[in-house]
Amino acid sequence: MKGYSILVIAWNAYLGHVEEFIVNLKKTNPDVKVGLLTSEPESGMNSMPTGIVENTSEISFFQKPSREYGNKLVDGLIKRFLFLRTFICLSKKRYDIVNIHFVMPTFSHVMPWIKKVSRYIVISPWGSDVFRIEGSKKIHQLQGVYEASQFVTVGKESQIGKRLIDEFKVEPEKLVGMGWGGAFFDFIQENSVNVTNEEAKERFGLNGRYVITCGYNTQKEQRHEAIIEAIHRVREQLPENLTLMFPFTYGRTEWSDTYTEAIKEKAKDLGFHVASVEENLEMLDLLKLRMATDIFVHVQTTDAGSRCVMEYVACNKKVVHGSWIYYGYLEKYKPSCYFPVDRLENLGECVVKAYHTPIEPLPEEVMDIILKRGWKHKMELWNNFFESLL
Repeated sequence: MKGYSILVIAWNAYLGHVEEFIVNLKKTNPDVKVGLLTSEPESGMNSMPTGIVENTSEISFFQKPSREYGNKLVDGLIKRFLFLRTFICLSKKRYDIVNIHFVMPTFSHVMPWIKKVSRYIVISPWGSDVFRIEGSKKIHQLQGVYEASQFVTVGKESQIGKRLIDEFKVEPEKLVGMGWGGAFFDFIQENSVNVTNEEAKERFGLNGRYVITCGYNTQKEQRHEAIIEAIHRVREQLPENLTLMFPFTYGRTEWSDTYTEAIKEKAKDLGFHVASVEENLEMLDLLKLRMATDIFVHVQTTDAGSRCVMEYVACNKKVVHGSWIYYGYLEKYKPSCYFPVDRLENLGECVVKAYHTPIEPLPEEVMDIILKRGWKHKMELWNNFFESLL
């Protein structure tokens, strides 16, 4: 193993995933020195083991509401100044590699200073920071960010890679397909045989219930309301002991409480028994949430290889999945737990089909593909790539 220094920049990224990335990088190569630049170092990294990160810096951003000052222009200028100041100060430091996670158009304003920090800038888009960007101005800004980088950690043939090449004009030779890993896949492999469906349901107070889990976070793009309406239309064809489960654990914003309460009330008003999970779960409880589910419905607007979908498949749970989101391994092997739906109008009928269809053990090829998404396997690829840049 070679030692090297890396600065991870994660602004507006879900910090639980960033933490997992850094912890597993250090496990793979203890000689790596990691710096972290993020928007929420205190609240987002509470479980980071001591000594994993050499230094943590916060992106300065003006948080006071504009109405206290009565001048939105001044407020905006202060925000911009403090944001830029973070990266101007950062440019005095030196790292072997800068790795940007979740790419925002705002980065276009600070790339000149980021370029001074390191010879290599490696961008790791997560999916929605590519698929949900609209408007020529924002796309143009992101084109400048990608142009300033040397590498992008997605494959040329992936959905996200194709959009980067076609819409963002990223040079194909910059794309290095390593894939995002997940410690939870390693955990599933080691622990799923020790958890029964009954024990899992008991953990969430769902004994004797048939559970349909609707999406996997609080974002409106998960289409919770459309799922509720679709299932309501076919309610009489589903079991009487049905529960709709809503995982509202992450992706929360200032409007999340209002939104999640409205979703739960809508389901209750239509006569559904409702359950939700709104606290962050440890891995064992997360596994139990997967195991407690009978059908997982995933029809969000865009997606770039959601780990959550793969986790449900790895637990051999029935997955109703929007076919507009392409998962090559599911299309190729078509496991019996996989139920693609072509449009929302057909969602209810697809759920009924899933309910009545018995499932068989997963093909070995599918399980192998999924379990290789664990960080034990994936981080070897990432570390080898970083070492190759030295």
